[in-house]
Amino acid sequence: MDRKLINSLLISIGACSVISCGGGASAPAPLPEVPPIVIPSSPDYWSAAVPDFTVTNDSPVIELIGDDVINLAVGESYVELGATATDPQDGDLTANINIVNTVNTGVSGDYFVRYQVQDANENKALEQVRIVRVYNTTPSTMSLRPVGASQSHLGYIESLPANYAIDSNQQYGLLIFNHGDGANVEVSGGDAQQALQNIISSNGPALMQQNGEWDSSLPLITLSPQMGGIGDGNELTRLNAFIDYALNTYRIDASRIYITGWSQGGFLSLLYAAQYPERTAAAISISGGLPANPNEAPDDICQLENVPMWLFHGGSDNVVSTNSSIRVVDYIEDNCQPMVLPKLTIFNGRDHNIHSFVFDLSAMQNNPNGIEANDNHDPFDVGIYQWMLQYSRN
Repeated sequence: MDRKLINSLLISIGACSVISCGGGASAPAPLPEVPPIVIPSSPDYWSAAVPDFTVTNDSPVIELIGDDVINLAVGESYVELGATATDPQDGDLTANINIVNTVNTGVSGDYFVRYQVQDANENKALEQVRIVRVYNTTPSTMSLRPVGASQSHLGYIESLPANYAIDSNQQYGLLIFNHGDGANVEVSGGDAQQALQNIISSNGPALMQQNGEWDSSLPLITLSPQMGGIGDGNELTRLNAFIDYALNTYRIDASRIYITGWSQGGFLSLLYAAQYPERTAAAISISGGLPANPNEAPDDICQLENVPMWLFHGGSDNVVSTNSSIRVVDYIEDNCQPMVLPKLTIFNGRDHNIHSFVFDLSAMQNNPNGIEANDNHDPFDVGIYQWMLQYSRN
C-alpha cells in the first residue's frame, strides 16, 4: 500500500480516543488537544502470519460429499456425510482427513464442521467447511466466529441469507462491514468470544442482525471482521486475506464484493478499494472518507475512479471532519476519470454516529425522523443495498 496514504490516514485518525472515534453510540467527545496516541496492535492477535488461502499445485485438495449446507430441526440427528482428499504426490488421503465437529442439535444456531488434511511433506489442504443450520422455525440471523473457531486469522460475525441452504449452487454477494476503532481487538479484552460483542454494540449490521431487524432475504453474505488499530501498514493485507478466506468458505460471487465501514472502518474501506479496485464492486464509507489534501493527494487515489462509491457524513461531525469525505469526492471528480460519479450525502446537524440510520435506511429521503440531507449534495433517495447490488466487477 502507498505509504503516503497510510501516513495521511494516521494523521487524520490518530487523535481519536477509543470512544470518540468509532467506539459506540454515545455522543462524540471533542478532539483531544494532547498529541495523538497510536494504540499498538495486540501481539497475541497478530502473532500468526497472515495465511495464504490460495491453492498450490503441491497441496492436497478436499472435496465435500453431499451439500455444503445442511438444515436440521432442533433435536434432529446430524449424520456425517464425509469428504474425500487427494494429493498430487501421495494420492488418496481420504482416510487421513481430520473432522472437527462442533454441532449441537439441541441448540439453534449455525455450526461449522471443518475438514482438514495434510500430505507427507506437511503441505496442508485448504480447509473445507460444511455449515449445519439448526433451528426451530427460521435460521439464525447471526453467528459469532471467534479466532480459533475457523481457519480465519480474524475473528468475525457472520450473517447468511435465509435461503442459503436451499440451492447448493446459488452464489451470493459479500458485504464486509469494517467497524470503528472502539471495537478493535486490543481494546476488547482477552476473551475472543466476548471481544466480538464490541462489534455488535457499535451499531452496524451485526446489531440489526442480533435484534432481528436485518433483511435476511437480501442476496448477501454479511461478514464483520474484527481488526486491530491501524498503523503497521498490513491492515489491507489482512483484510484481503480475510476475503480470500471468505471466498474459500462460503458460496460467494467474487464479482460482487461490497466493502463498507464506519469511522476507522470508513477509512479502511476506501483504502481497500484503492488498493484492490479490481476486487471491489462498490464501497461505502460512513463518517470516514480519506484524508485527501487537494494539494498533496495520495499517489493511488485515482484507483478509486474504478469503484462506485457512496460517502456519508454528519454535517456537525467533530470527530472526523466532514471535509474528509468532501475532499476525496471533489478530488476524484476534478482529477480522475470515475466510471461512476461518487455519491456524497451529508446529514444536516448530525454528528459522528450516523451509521445506524444509514444501515437501517431510516434516514432515507422524506423520512419521518427529522433526518435531513444537505441539498448541496446527494440525497439519500435509494437504499444502500439496492444501490450496491446494481454493481458487479463484471
